[in-house]
Amino acid sequence: MNRARLLTRHILNIINKRYLAEHAYQKTLNLPKTKFPNRSNLDITLRELIPKSSQIVYKEQLDNFFREFSKLSKIEDKLKFVKERLFILHDGPPYANGDLHLGHALNKILKDIINRYQLSQGKYIFYKPGWDCHGLPIEIKALKDLSTQQIEKISPLKIRSLALKHAEKTIKKQKETFKHFAILTDWETPYNTMDKDYEINQLNIFKEMFERGLIKRQNKPVYWGTETRTALAEGELEYNENHKSISAYVKFPLVRESKTNLCKKLGITSSLPVYCLIWTSTPWTLFSNRAICFNEDFSYSLVRIGDEFIVVETNFIDKLGLPIGIYEVIEQFKGSQLHGLYYQNRLINDNISRPLLNGVHVNSGTGTGLVHTAPGHGQDDYLIGIQNHLEIYSPVDHRGRYQLSELPESVRPIMTDEKDTSIGKRVLDVETTKAILQRLNELNLLYKSHEYTHSYPYDWRSKKPVIIRATPQWFADLYDVKKLALESIKQVKFYPERGYARLSSFIKSRNEWCISRQRSWGIPILSFYKKGDPDSILMNSETLTHAIETIKKKGINSWFNHENNDMKEWLPEKYHEVAHEYCRSQDTMDVWFDSGSSWSVIKDFYEKTLKLTKLPSPLYQVCLEGSDQHRGWFQSSLLTKVASSDVAVAPYEEVITHGFTLDENGFKMSKSVGNTISPEAIIKGDEFLGLPALGVDGLRYLIAQSNFTTDIVAGPTVMKHVGEALKKIRLTFRYLLGNLQKSQDFSLLSLKQLRRVDQYTLFKLNELLNTTRDHYQTYNFSKVLIDLQYHLNNDLSAFYFDISKDTLYSDQTSSLKRKQVQTILFHILNAYRAMLAPILPVMVQEVWKYVPEGWLKGQKWTSAGPMRGTWPHFETDMKTNISFEGLELEILKQFQIEFRRLSQEEGAVKTTQTNVTIFTNCSLPFSSSELCDILQASNVDILHCDDDHNGLPTVKVENGVKLQILVEQSKRKNCPRCWKANSAKEDELCNRCEEVVNKLVS
Repeated sequence: MNRARLLTRHILNIINKRYLAEHAYQKTLNLPKTKFPNRSNLDITLRELIPKSSQIVYKEQLDNFFREFSKLSKIEDKLKFVKERLFILHDGPPYANGDLHLGHALNKILKDIINRYQLSQGKYIFYKPGWDCHGLPIEIKALKDLSTQQIEKISPLKIRSLALKHAEKTIKKQKETFKHFAILTDWETPYNTMDKDYEINQLNIFKEMFERGLIKRQNKPVYWGTETRTALAEGELEYNENHKSISAYVKFPLVRESKTNLCKKLGITSSLPVYCLIWTSTPWTLFSNRAICFNEDFSYSLVRIGDEFIVVETNFIDKLGLPIGIYEVIEQFKGSQLHGLYYQNRLINDNISRPLLNGVHVNSGTGTGLVHTAPGHGQDDYLIGIQNHLEIYSPVDHRGRYQLSELPESVRPIMTDEKDTSIGKRVLDVETTKAILQRLNELNLLYKSHEYTHSYPYDWRSKKPVIIRATPQWFADLYDVKKLALESIKQVKFYPERGYARLSSFIKSRNEWCISRQRSWGIPILSFYKKGDPDSILMNSETLTHAIETIKKKGINSWFNHENNDMKEWLPEKYHEVAHEYCRSQDTMDVWFDSGSSWSVIKDFYEKTLKLTKLPSPLYQVCLEGSDQHRGWFQSSLLTKVASSDVAVAPYEEVITHGFTLDENGFKMSKSVGNTISPEAIIKGDEFLGLPALGVDGLRYLIAQSNFTTDIVAGPTVMKHVGEALKKIRLTFRYLLGNLQKSQDFSLLSLKQLRRVDQYTLFKLNELLNTTRDHYQTYNFSKVLIDLQYHLNNDLSAFYFDISKDTLYSDQTSSLKRKQVQTILFHILNAYRAMLAPILPVMVQEVWKYVPEGWLKGQKWTSAGPMRGTWPHFETDMKTNISFEGLELEILKQFQIEFRRLSQEEGAVKTTQTNVTIFTNCSLPFSSSELCDILQASNVDILHCDDDHNGLPTVKVENGVKLQILVEQSKRKNCPRCWKANSAKEDELCNRCEEVVNKLVS
């Protein structure tokens, strides 16, 4: 028992002695030390780091631009300076309604990354954020607490007042959230579409288009939102692919004379009635029928079914669904035989003969080959109506109900609302369609009906189906404008390239743009109409100029003030005698015209701020928005610019588009689905959703690491990976900062003073800088992070950091090798600062706060700060370094083979306990000391040997170089300070450590 105790005590003494020996020298090591925190602090981020890295930087760089610009006197020099040094990414204004979602963050942060990269390349940045403030959604939200009766009685001025307050409140709220994204801008001087100067600019753009003959008023079918009670542009439509309609096959009888003429042409004698069979998916428009169209090149047939004939396209006969023997094809004939024939619409019982007309829009395979034509309810129908002087008739009001007074008396009873006999039925109600079909059946005019699923336009705001109805509206004629627009975008670069085809297709399909809306919250269309004749319109260049000047003086609300009916102040003097006969129009402009005029903000900057008399063309370099803006803002900006200038030059040089945000199941984020993630939830975390707190940099990393040209995915799993990647970068900065603290001399060594391994590391760093610059220039931010993470993991963590720790921790602070390593560490820190500043500005700003001042004092560029500091570049010998890389890899590979063999033979051996001998037939480009670090061995000897060393495998490298590597376990003891097997005795320091410790003691 005593022996056991003595043995235990002896073992404990040995362990204790060794423990004390190991830890006695810990304080002599140069272990990393920095106050740079392991995690970001949101309060410090918002209060200190974001302003320093964003608003302050933006103001300083723009002030520098103005100083440099003011030194120039010649207009040519000023224009050249602006073109070469000023970078403008124009902000497409988000809508001032509702809270921000992840899509807003995606948009703003992508723009910011681009701006920050350009800033780092020596450009000055002008970035003015904006808001789109008018339009129906804001008006509806402002009135949501009022009853229908209150809304109908409220004045336009009151509506505008409520809408203004809502827009201002929303802008303030959105702005506060935007500030959390670390955007490089001045949030106190944004633009918005309800600014007085903006409104005047927009009215002048409208005036320029009017003076070019592009603005016209027509009673024409337009898309109409029955819920929102206003005209809609094509860009405001969403198509529901699963919309269900009740379609009908309807018979229209030829008048007696036409029946006789057709039978005579076909050589038929019969007293049976002849019907034209049409198909329609909108039976509610049958009251507005004014013609039937056919195609003169088609083949038609006269088919007998019982005691009547029907006329249909020959190809349609098989679709009649009748058993053989029930019907008989009497005659086939060319569509041209239908010219000059007339029919009657017995549904409305007006005894008017209506024409059959040739129409090139009539397609084979759709319907019966005979098309019901209502010029008041369709675009093709309208064109046919204009060509043939048909009535443009639409008995439907702004609520989507029949106007009873406009309907024929014979159908008013069946189209009257059962609950309120003073109004008509809703045209889109199923019950309305059923009532029409019942009436058709009673009149023997209904062949058959069925449910029909098809694509149908919906109002993108109300999510309800729209109708097409003829109303007097203002249109921009795009026939010639779109030629200029298409020509101009040939010079524009698109990212991704498919954006060109997408934007082109939308422009090609447009001939007109309905720009008028029947709401109060918007920019007025400055027209006048006669009180007794609303179709008598007064608008010319003089009245527009005068009205715009009046608005400049009195404000735009004065136009909507019905209490002030003194029309003399609104009309030029030449109209004063008749001014009392006119009223101001209450139509407002389409909000796409509002936001599409925003290029005038850049124009004003050039003309009013910089006083340039000649402007750059295009006005700005880049615009970036969601892919849905090909049919929206990209298009409206382009059209208003070329239409008002009459020049085929787009306002932008490059168009970049991003996708939408999806949840981790691949579904589009939507409030109605309940799968949205707010930017604040990503920044602060959300326990309920299982989201970790990523901070501001995490939100920005999440966006940058995605391929934004497609839809991006966000959710707990993705965010977890982002958090891990961000932590790796942060710890890397912490490692760099910690090892740059202890230094007796903060000056950087030159390239010639560095070891080959250090030069090789700079070469790899330079490679990364060059590829990163290429990725930024092509907006491939995800590859920036992929390449950087690869470099961090492989070239730094797994190689240079690993092989440098012994030198950093154990060498004297004054040693040349430690100074060489610190030089490289600072270059890595600076390079990562440059590459990450556009994506992670908050972290970079925080890192810079903890860089020892000594390293920055000798650098000229550091006065510009981490955001504006130039990118480093290292002149390295590429060919030599490629050879170095090949040799180093071969030596490492062979060392690992021999080390594994040694471990199997000798047991648990560490690399620091090995002695390595390298036999080679030529001189190597690195020293024994470097190889000792690379292999992390206790000692490396390099011996020149032309002959093979017996028993060792020979490795042949390029250019005839041969290597043989002998790995042996060192016979020396482990040093208790550096842990390398270089000590003569157990628990004694090696020569290097002894020298360091003695110097510290002395």
